[in-house]
Amino acid sequence: MLVRIAAGMLTLTLAAAAWNEPPAKNRGRELVENVCTYCHNLDRLRGKELSREEWRGLIKGMISEGAPVTDQEFSMILDYLVTNYGRRPAREQQ
Repeated sequence: MLVRIAAGMLTLTLAAAAWNEPPAKNRGRELVENVCTYCHNLDRLRGKELSREEWRGLIKGMISEGAPVTDQEFSMILDYLVTNYGRRPAREQQ
């Protein structure tokens, strides 16, 4: 019985600690903030709603201009931009 109480208290303590942790940093966002702002500010993202393929082409264009991005970073940047600045389904636009 005492073991169950102690285990329950430990679980509650760990849950409370996890609740107060800051949100995990998004590596895609960090890359966009660090790599993309090397040449321009992030105001260019405002109001953008591009498809995954449009973002892919735009990022590849920036890489051809010299943006230092690995294949893995490319994927993280693409996922971040599609998630946050991608096309919204028609039902959300109404």
